[in-house]
Amino acid sequence: MKIDGVKPNVINMYKKNTPKPEPKVTVAKRDTVELSSEGKNLSALSLNDKSVNSKEKIDTIKNKVMNGTYNVDPKLTAKRMIDVMKGRDI
Repeated sequence: MKIDGVKPNVINMYKKNTPKPEPKVTVAKRDTVELSSEGKNLSALSLNDKSVNSKEKIDTIKNKVMNGTYNVDPKLTAKRMIDVMKGRDI
């Protein structure tokens, strides 16, 4: 009995018949953020229930700096820096 071995045609024939897996399409999930009505109401409030118009305050400071009339109290600045470093509320 003569055995020649396995011929490449036989192996390739089986590989042709195997089903190829279809690539799965994955949809990336996106994070969403929703604010509650209480959170939306908080944006209208400021610290200590005082209404602060930051746009006017910024414009006033800019004008003082440009005119050279803006003065900084060094003791108050140092005190607030120390308060922040020590974790005290200012």
